[in-house]
Amino acid sequence: MTTAQQRLHHALDALGRTARPGPAVDGCGHCYTPEQLAALSGPPGLVPDRLLHSVAAKDPDHWGDFPTLYRRLAPRILRQLTTGTLHVDGPLVAARLVAADWSGWQHAELVREVLDAWWSVTLASDCANASETLETVAVATGAVTPWLAAWAETRTPTAERHVTRTVDDWLHSARLPDLRLGFYHELPVGPEVADWIAALPPHLLDEDRRYWLDLLYHRA
Repeated sequence: MTTAQQRLHHALDALGRTARPGPAVDGCGHCYTPEQLAALSGPPGLVPDRLLHSVAAKDPDHWGDFPTLYRRLAPRILRQLTTGTLHVDGPLVAARLVAADWSGWQHAELVREVLDAWWSVTLASDCANASETLETVAVATGAVTPWLAAWAETRTPTAERHVTRTVDDWLHSARLPDLRLGFYHELPVGPEVADWIAALPPHLLDEDRRYWLDLLYHRA
């Protein structure tokens, strides 16, 4: 286990220790049975994975007290999200965290530590999807620049391979000037991302990539 993975493991464990049973869950009777609502009202660790995944993605208006429900289930949702076992898109989970006002939770700093550690693990793993992780953590926190800064400071071959793959996708899809992150495309980041790309060192921003960057902004 790498140092980054250890950090994520410890962060998830710390957040997991905050999980507690809560009040009876009031939810949509058309989408959830009384037995499922009862399960959601009990210990978070006993909620079946399929039910957990459904709640992780469901619109907030399906619940009488969505923020409380999501806060209670967030330790498991985030553990599965960051370890690749949650069958829900990361950017959608980010939107739900924002809707649940996670930054106002009592243990919000533990959620932030999980996000920080997950970003470090992503940049250290060749098989990770850096673009999706970036989209998730940026939407959850409402800002992309700090995550881009951490990326630029991670001078490892793996992190740099993630840079070139992601930059090529942004440039060649011509999405950059109007780039918006999020499941609902709710976070506009085009200018910030373009400035970050322009500041990349020459071995990451070669002549071909700079040509595409200049071309996109000449047309914008």
